[in-house]
Amino acid sequence: MTPSEARELQCHLRSVAKILKANTPEDQLQDFESIELAARQHIIETVGPAIGEFFFQRENPKPAGKSDK
Repeated sequence: MTPSEARELQCHLRSVAKILKANTPEDQLQDFESIELAARQHIIETVGPAIGEFFFQRENPKPAGKSDK
């Protein structure tokens, strides 16, 4: 990763963190343990699936019904 990409990534991560924090109940932001659990839950439910979907996209999916034969 280039330094420019790392800076861009950090900027986007801060933006994501702000959104996730705004959507976390106040009682889950009281101590490190509850913050960690809330963040982990957001990663499992929202962040992970979105990143996974991106990584598993095929560049040129084959049209349905066509084979290599």
